[in-house]
Amino acid sequence: MASPIVNTYETYDARGNREELADIISMITPEETPFISAIGDRKVDSVHPEWQTDTLATPDTTNNRPEGSDWTYQAITPTTRVGNYTQISDKRIIISATQEVVNKAGRRSELARETRKKGVELRTDQEVIALSNQASSAGSGDGATNRTTGGLRAWIATNDDLGATGASGGFNSGTGVVDAATNGNQRAFTKTIMDTVIASTYTAGGNVNMIMGSPYVKRVFSTFMSDSNVATQRYVTPKSGQTKIVGAADTYESDFGEMSFVVNRQMARAGAAIARNVFFLDTEKLARGNLRPIQLETPAKTGDATKRVLVTEWTLIVDNEASQGVAADIYGLTASS
Repeated sequence: MASPIVNTYETYDARGNREELADIISMITPEETPFISAIGDRKVDSVHPEWQTDTLATPDTTNNRPEGSDWTYQAITPTTRVGNYTQISDKRIIISATQEVVNKAGRRSELARETRKKGVELRTDQEVIALSNQASSAGSGDGATNRTTGGLRAWIATNDDLGATGASGGFNSGTGVVDAATNGNQRAFTKTIMDTVIASTYTAGGNVNMIMGSPYVKRVFSTFMSDSNVATQRYVTPKSGQTKIVGAADTYESDFGEMSFVVNRQMARAGAAIARNVFFLDTEKLARGNLRPIQLETPAKTGDATKRVLVTEWTLIVDNEASQGVAADIYGLTASS
C-alpha cells in the first residue's frame, strides 16, 4: 500500500476544518392529530360553556286510545344541563440574541424553527388531553388549582365497556364537573368487545362513523379478518392484474353501519394511560371549543434574548356522551400492556 510523502499535512492532523452538517433538520416526531382534526372547532364565549342534552321517551307499545276519550297529559321531562371547563395550554420559547444571529446549519432562524416546532407540540398536547381520562375542574384563584377540561374518556359513561373493577366517570350533575373513570383490569381487544360497544352506542342514539385506537390496537383490529363471519379480503389489483393480499383492515361494515378505523400514533406516544382505550366516535357530536384559538404572543423584552409564547384556551365539547362509546382497559401498547 502506498504511503504519503513525508510531512504531508493531512486532514487527520488538521484542527479547525468545518464539519459537514447537513442543512436539513429531520424532525421524525409525528405531528398528526386525527382526533381534533376530525371533530372540528366551535367558538365558545366563557370559561364554562354549557349546553343541554335530551333523550326520547322509551317507545310505548300500548299507545292506543278509545273513541271520545278526554286527554290526560304526560309529565314533561326537562333537558339536562351539562358543561365543561376551558383550560389554558401554552408553549414558551426564549432564544438568546446571539443564537439567533450566528450562522446555523439547517435553519436561518432559531426562533422561527422553534416557534413552528412548539406549535406542533401544542396541538399534540391538545390531542391527547382531549382523549384522556382527565376530570374537569373549575380551578381556583391565585394559581392554586388550574382549570382543566374533561377528556373524552372521562365523559363517556353510557357506552363504556370496562375491564374488571373498572367504573364509569361522566358528567356529575350534582357537582357540575366531569368525573374521571376508574381504570379496571386490562384485557385483550376482541371483536366481541368491539361489536358490543357499537351495538350499545347505536341503541343509545349514536351513529358511530370512526373507530380510533393506538397502532397496536390497529394491528389487533386487522386480525379480525380471520373471524369466520368476516369476508376474505383478497382481490386482484385492476391495473397490474397482480393478486394483492390484504393484511390490514381500514373499514368495518358493522350491523349498524360502516365506520373507518383511524390509527392514532399520539395515543401510543402518550403511553398506556391513553392507549388503553379504543374510541367509537360519532364525530358530528364532538368539537374543540375555542375561547382563544392558538395565538402567538410577544412578551416584553427584558434581557438579551427574544421571547415568544404560543397560547390557547380551549375545551372539549361533547354534545351528548351517549352518542360516543369506548372499549376501556384494553392492552394498547403490547399484548400485555
